[in-house]
Amino acid sequence: MARAEEAADLAAVAVAATAARAVFGNPMTNDSFWQLLLAGELSARKASALAEELADEPDGVGRLLAHSLLTDAERRRMAAAPRVFSPGAKLLLESDYPEALQEAVGPPAIFADGDLSSLYAPCIAIVGTRNASIYGKACAQKFAEGFARAGVTVVSGGALGIDAAAHTGALAGGGKTAAVLAGGVDHIYPSVHAALFSRIRGSGCLVSQFACGVKPGEHKFLLRNDLMAALCVAVLVIEAPTRSGALRTAATAAELGREVFVVPATIDNRAYWGSFNLLRDGAGLAYHPDHVLESVGIEPGRAVATAAPPQGDAERILSAMSVEAIDPERLVERTGLDASTVLSELTLLELDGRIVRDAGGYALKP
Repeated sequence: MARAEEAADLAAVAVAATAARAVFGNPMTNDSFWQLLLAGELSARKASALAEELADEPDGVGRLLAHSLLTDAERRRMAAAPRVFSPGAKLLLESDYPEALQEAVGPPAIFADGDLSSLYAPCIAIVGTRNASIYGKACAQKFAEGFARAGVTVVSGGALGIDAAAHTGALAGGGKTAAVLAGGVDHIYPSVHAALFSRIRGSGCLVSQFACGVKPGEHKFLLRNDLMAALCVAVLVIEAPTRSGALRTAATAAELGREVFVVPATIDNRAYWGSFNLLRDGAGLAYHPDHVLESVGIEPGRAVATAAPPQGDAERILSAMSVEAIDPERLVERTGLDASTVLSELTLLELDGRIVRDAGGYALKP
């Protein structure tokens, strides 16, 4: 029975391989070969070996699908690769990689969609939890703005929480940002980031080591985290619990000899316990963007002029707030002001950039 199942399995692989040859054509285009190779999700060593052997051959696709180095699962993934590429996707081979990525052992090719020049500027990754607090997101945006003003490309993973705040902060700072994805550059995940990804393409790029059309998967996020670390000269961790993909990015960065920094928080905040472990293990502490920039030899950008100190009702409200979110009703109780005054002043303070808001209420901007 086992042999019969194995024979049927191999027959299915052969049918899939034949279909893939028909899809990708023969002779193939260069992009088709790399689309197929990346779809296999091979180890970096195996992918590089096959690329070196087959990339320039007229029948590279056919020989790749039949190659003895491939497992059946790898062949299936290749055979299922979409034939339609993202119109904006551009292929980068190892010879095209920015310096930081060339120094690492990474994938033999990546796809990028947007302004590729953003990858050749100094890159710093900002990573952290998807379930970020208002304080964590405000910190991510503050650091990203500071990095952007210094000409640094802010790299993150395109996810909710800290990632989204980092990308948004870089754009707000007038700089560039790159989102490293766990699926194809043409696959928007999460779907709510469609508008954000469009902005990133305009002022940076989307990057992936996976084939176009491929959907994200759990193991792909780990590989995505490794690629983020490899692209950057430093990694800044903001709000990482003990189980967080951000810790994988930090560990890979440390293995590559890149600097790792951590933003502090109160010691009883469980959302930062993974961050605290990094500090215990020797990561640098940073509470201002300049700490990171100066450590990697980048001159800080122009400081943003600060507004005049608030007075009157606004001052009373700010003195009743902290970096922990508080709802307007509590502020009414603490300040003794009426609700309409509190809400009006909160709106003005938010517009001035002194406070930030999310579903939990309002907090001082770090």
